[in-house]
Amino acid sequence: MELEEMQAAWSQMSQELEKQKQLTDEIILKMTQQKYTSQWNKIFNAEKIGGVICYVALVAILANFRELDTIPLQVSGILCMLILAILPILSLKTIQAMKRVNVTSMSYKETMKTYAKGKKNFVNFQKLNIGMSFVFMLLTVPLSAKLFNGKDLFETLDPKLGIAVPFMLIFFGLLMWVVMRCYKSVLRNSEKILQEIEE
Repeated sequence: MELEEMQAAWSQMSQELEKQKQLTDEIILKMTQQKYTSQWNKIFNAEKIGGVICYVALVAILANFRELDTIPLQVSGILCMLILAILPILSLKTIQAMKRVNVTSMSYKETMKTYAKGKKNFVNFQKLNIGMSFVFMLLTVPLSAKLFNGKDLFETLDPKLGIAVPFMLIFFGLLMWVVMRCYKSVLRNSEKILQEIEE
């Protein structure tokens, strides 16, 4: 009888330990999910603010579109408005896809596969974003000159542009470098967080 009682007690202890292990694993997965999501929320919130700024600029160009009285200025205005309308949406969609990685409902293999696919799309979009942002920056030069100073740079080139354009290029390069460093840091941290699950 003593042996049977010991076996029953041992079995009960094993079941309790298994339940405790499952509970601990669930808590770890929830904490991992929270850390992962908070990494992407930083970028998502910054991109939302950037999106609002883009749409304010789009409305400003649209409200002053009648001042763009030549075809080159109108084409520049339309291209700027398209970039301002589309890029924020695409950016938020790629970040949202990264936020959808859910370690609590997927296996480790599925999680890493979903993450890898999202990362590839995110990186490809960022390359497109840099190119389109550069085009946008170039297009804003004649638009700004016309809307703020009434000058049409397509008709008369201002000698001040020789000074302004290099500074704009340097500023753009530095801005893109800072943004890409931030994004790479979030990608690295996210990957580390997900790899901790396997350990």
